Amino acid sequence: MGSFYSRLSYSFGNEDCETEHKALQIRPQDRVLCVTASGDRPLNLLTKELHSLVAVDANPLQNALFDLKRVAISSLSHQDYLTFMGVFPSKERLKIYSQIEKKLDPMSSALWELVPKKIENGILYQGSVEKLLKIVSTIVRLCRGKKKVDQLFSQKNLKEQQKFVAKSWDTFFWKKAFDIFLHPFSNRNLLRDPGLYEHVDPNIHVGKQIYTRIHTYLNRHLAKESILLSLFFNGKVDPQYFPPYLKKEGIQKIKKQIGKTEFHTNDLVSYVSNAPSNSFDCFSVSDVASYIGPKDFIKLVEGIYRCAKPGARYCIRQFMTNHQIPPHLSAHFKRNHALDKKLQEEDRCCIYTFMTGTIEK
Repeated sequence: MGSFYSRLSYSFGNEDCETEHKALQIRPQDRVLCVTASGDRPLNLLTKELHSLVAVDANPLQNALFDLKRVAISSLSHQDYLTFMGVFPSKERLKIYSQIEKKLDPMSSALWELVPKKIENGILYQGSVEKLLKIVSTIVRLCRGKKKVDQLFSQKNLKEQQKFVAKSWDTFFWKKAFDIFLHPFSNRNLLRDPGLYEHVDPNIHVGKQIYTRIHTYLNRHLAKESILLSLFFNGKVDPQYFPPYLKKEGIQKIKKQIGKTEFHTNDLVSYVSNAPSNSFDCFSVSDVASYIGPKDFIKLVEGIYRCAKPGARYCIRQFMTNHQIPPHLSAHFKRNHALDKKLQEEDRCCIYTFMTGTIEK
């Protein structure tokens, strides 16, 4: 697990940021705490006016990526920013980097000096997960047929997609592929993502559950609207479906609030356990729960409660875990079960369950 926190694991966030906005209802006076990950999460949250935002990640490279993205957003034109990120071809990225490098945090700058090739290649698809999904997409397109994958992503309305999925896509061999690829051996030795295997609920059959969630998604939403499915099947995302921090309108909103951000390299459990009491209004903790065991999850919830202001909102995602709010805090964490269900049905990432609500003190 150590290597997971020392490599650039994620470079293109695959979660649906609209889900976070619906759960947190961010207000101008709010102080927001979130997980850094690819840097997409804190940037997308900045499209809503807030007081300040703190991003936390145990991996210094993920924080360096957030720093790089926020500096690039504030320093470059929209076209140059997308080119620098890797959306458009370019041989000038290191030159552009040299122009903005002085604005980075010194630690971020030192880390990027160790891996300049990632910047040169376009950082957007340089994370270990994104590189793996590029390989996976090539295999999937070979096995399913490029034409069939393209058909799935060219569907213009849900009714036609549902017909296509039922008639041409949902086959016996497609179902079995999930059992093979998502077998624990594959997870440990190919994906090397601890969120996929270390704390899985024993009652969950990984392959079956992911297949079911993707199949359910394809009957509710268009495939091309999902960043995760786009990466899985195509190895890239159509710019039409980019998240806000890569679109002109979103960037304009984000630029106004870049100065309200800070980041810290620390694991989230330790951070919330030591942060000042009553200091945050919103908690966007992604699927950190998937990477920790039951004892650490209790510590996480206790820490969130301690540093939450009265009435704070939270959004916790879970992938293959089934952690519950501990009994001694359940009266304080007011769950919005109706919203949990609604978000699971609407979320464009499609693989998560949700815990949302308010914290009463």
